[in-house]
Amino acid sequence: MADPVTARPIDLLRRPGFRRLYLAVVTSELGDAFQYIALMWAALLAGGPLGVIAVRLADSVPALVFGFHGGLLADRTARRRLMVTADLLRAAVLVPIAVVGLAGSLPLWALVVAAFLLTTGASYFDPAYGAALPALAGRDGVQAANALVRASADGLWLGGSALAAALLAVVPLSTFFVLNAASFVISALLLSGLPSFERPLEEGAAPPRMREAFTILRPHPWLAAAVAALGVAVTISSGTWIVGVPQLVRHGLHGGAAKFSLLVVAYAAGSIGAGAFLAHRPVRRKAGASLLAWSAYLPAYALLAFAHSLGPAGAGQGSAYVLTTSAAQTDIPDDYLGRVTGLISLVHRGAHATGLLLVSPLFAVVAARSVFAGAALAIPLVGLAFAALALRASKP
Repeated sequence: MADPVTARPIDLLRRPGFRRLYLAVVTSELGDAFQYIALMWAALLAGGPLGVIAVRLADSVPALVFGFHGGLLADRTARRRLMVTADLLRAAVLVPIAVVGLAGSLPLWALVVAAFLLTTGASYFDPAYGAALPALAGRDGVQAANALVRASADGLWLGGSALAAALLAVVPLSTFFVLNAASFVISALLLSGLPSFERPLEEGAAPPRMREAFTILRPHPWLAAAVAALGVAVTISSGTWIVGVPQLVRHGLHGGAAKFSLLVVAYAAGSIGAGAFLAHRPVRRKAGASLLAWSAYLPAYALLAFAHSLGPAGAGQGSAYVLTTSAAQTDIPDDYLGRVTGLISLVHRGAHATGLLLVSPLFAVVAARSVFAGAALAIPLVGLAFAALALRASKP
């Protein structure tokens, strides 16, 4: 259901604080597009397909290890300082990687360590960013803000990937690590102009504890269900996408890199479209709508399995993440928001690791088409099952 009272994206961009935050995030996202290409290709050269899997695991596991702590710090310390520190540390990680890469070949262990440290930084940046956003966009504007950032980031990802293909004709691959390091420095400089978002602890008050993130979710069964569904659904979708799509393209669809690129573009286009829609069409029951958004995987993966094309898969995950995050930023008090957004970040990023470990091995024993057909049913059922649980829990 639409909510008539909301901020428009253009109105948000007129606010100096939000504009700084927006420019910082999209700048680092553009740098991430270059870094992802460099990291994955360097991993393939250094260790083959197993090297790529090792790097993907390394950039997913830190969310499970540090996600809770990142959320705690977002509620204990100044959020601006936490974001700036995370950006500068990630830039520092990339500098030696770029130097070694430009001087010669990069060993696989160095790429694994870099991926681990980069996602560790993100595990501290994301909760602070998520908790600071309502102060800059207003609680009535968080959905538009999240959707605008998501659509812009995905659009820059596509544009950055296309630009990277052109740049590789004239610059070495490791130059992309330099570009990403520079994007983090620019982001830190932009963020340093924001308020500190520091919340002084009252005398005699107990410091924030992580278990309070779960306690505060108890009166919000729909939001709790949305967070849980996010973890399960992303586990299935990432486990099928990361390994299954290249395998299906190569062996089932008899295609190559061009076909795979088209599927990646289609996925990103779905996410961009969903972001653009949600930026202009506010949703009142955000958590409930996020559970229904997973139904987009039914036509998307069914088309992939049976018709050799990709439907709105990106729209499903993009919408669910934007709506879940926006629901937390709308309903959760500021004193607990860092821990709750940290929990959402942990669930979302950590699910990529669980997907690689639990779902991807299915492709070794089951035909890719069959796995995608099963996922086309399983992912929407996850959303509907958690919706039923939330409905039951919300009854008196």
